[in-house]
Amino acid sequence: MSDSSRIAEIENLVDDLIEIYQAQAADLREFAQATAANEGTVHLERNLRRREAQRAELYSRFEHSAFPKT
Repeated sequence: MSDSSRIAEIENLVDDLIEIYQAQAADLREFAQATAANEGTVHLERNLRRREAQRAELYSRFEHSAFPKT
């Protein structure tokens, strides 16, 4: 992989991570509001777990691209 394509891949992964972190923050706020209002949170819990799995996968890809083993 060329340096320019590696850099582009890293930048894309960073953008994706930023998006997922923002979505997680929104989900956490919604969860907190639903909990405070004594509303059901099962679907919110599922969303939080799904996004965390996505974030972990993205971060793993980022680590692999940004910190290759030499």
